[in-house]
Amino acid sequence: MALVYAEALATQVTGGRLVAVAGGTRAASLAAEYGIDAEASGDALIARPDIDAVVIATPHTSHLPYTRAAAAAGKHVYCEKPMAVTTAECTAMIRACRDAGVLLTVAKQSRQNETTVEAKRLIDAGTIGEVRMIRILASIVGWDVAPDGWIVDPNEGGAYLDWGVHGCDALRWITGSNAVRAYATFANYGHINAPDPSVMVQYELDSGVMVQLWMSYEMPAPGLGSNFQFTIVGATGIIELDRYGVRLGRGDGWETLMELDPWNWARQPKHPHRIALSARQVQDFVDAIRDGRQPGISGEEGRAAVEMIEAARRSAATHQAVEIPLRD
Repeated sequence: MALVYAEALATQVTGGRLVAVAGGTRAASLAAEYGIDAEASGDALIARPDIDAVVIATPHTSHLPYTRAAAAAGKHVYCEKPMAVTTAECTAMIRACRDAGVLLTVAKQSRQNETTVEAKRLIDAGTIGEVRMIRILASIVGWDVAPDGWIVDPNEGGAYLDWGVHGCDALRWITGSNAVRAYATFANYGHINAPDPSVMVQYELDSGVMVQLWMSYEMPAPGLGSNFQFTIVGATGIIELDRYGVRLGRGDGWETLMELDPWNWARQPKHPHRIALSARQVQDFVDAIRDGRQPGISGEEGRAAVEMIEAARRSAATHQAVEIPLRD
């Protein structure tokens, strides 16, 4: 993601300038590629007087300490998803930035994709009537993560935290509703060296919408499609979408409303469309800093998605439905 943000600032964002990078084995090569400084540590980067804001694209467990350090130094914070490993950590990050008087935003790429934007427009326009049921499917044949990578560490929150915040945030944003209850089953069938690679969750929203979320990195080939599929059922119609297209079902048939040229996330890291998913939010954050306003996506939005993940995890552990907001 550091490469994505570097490319976004270099090619698609105006009013913001990439100054330095720190952390990770590839920091030096990234700095050389973009002609910037490579600092010895995150603390050294945060201490630089020529930096107004930091992008935290480090392992999940480091988000809280880096946010605290940045806020204490008077730097605005753009944090990668998931915001943190627990809801309590998210709350601490929000408090640290609020007390320091700095801005905080959490990356939400799913709100930037043309297909989810179109789905929200259709719902807001009443095209399918009152939304009643939603199914989210992430069907993935294998996990494209190194078996010894940091993300497989159980302390980093597991596979559902890493992917689930995408689905949960898009769900809340598209419907304008909050989750009030979760019932979940988690499994690991031995194909992935990480916690929670297969998950089924039933969420209930405060609007009465029923949601079924099914994520698995253990699908046999050919899988069931892409890793981001929504079926949204309303009183008078149905919307189907993934990252590359939108279909509308009404009356006697289906109409294709949008088709995007697909790109490969792993093999085309600098594809302009992929970069744009982050660049749009970076641009809003830059403009918010310059204009002295709150960013379009707040820390509270990041916390809400993590809370939905944590509720599902508690439900899977206890085999009981869990109410949201969570109780300590």
